[in-house]
Amino acid sequence: MGLLEAEIDASFYNLVHQLSQAGGGAEGDRRQEPRAQLGATQRIAPRRAPGIPDETEFTEVQCHDLNRSGFSFFLPGKPTFRFLVVAFGTSPNAIYLSARVTHAEPVLVYESGLMERFSEDGAPGGANPASARRMVLVGCTFLERLTASRQAEPVVE
Repeated sequence: MGLLEAEIDASFYNLVHQLSQAGGGAEGDRRQEPRAQLGATQRIAPRRAPGIPDETEFTEVQCHDLNRSGFSFFLPGKPTFRFLVVAFGTSPNAIYLSARVTHAEPVLVYESGLMERFSEDGAPGGANPASARRMVLVGCTFLERLTASRQAEPVVE
């Protein structure tokens, strides 16, 4: 690993560490590491081949939370892909990570940014679900950091 790659890795883990100091995981969270809330917009692209997808394949998503192992974000519907690439930051200093979708669940997202899961019977439990947007919360686990200088391993479905 070159000096620039080490600096990029250090910057990413510093960001994760700073965010994780801001908040903890929710009660009942099964993650090994707590995730910090991340209300930022990032770019994702489905991963259909090795390497980093073309910039035209990326779309902006609203992130929900982040830790060293993974992150979650909102989509308007269920994802049609199992693997993706997320770009943290902007080119030429973006950090690209491949990730695997581990779960997707319907949620309500309010204008305030608060999110509400559906009850076990599938009904929203909030006082005013009409003021919320139905979205899908997509949770992902990071697989590897991608660089433009090397080809990643083939994606296996």
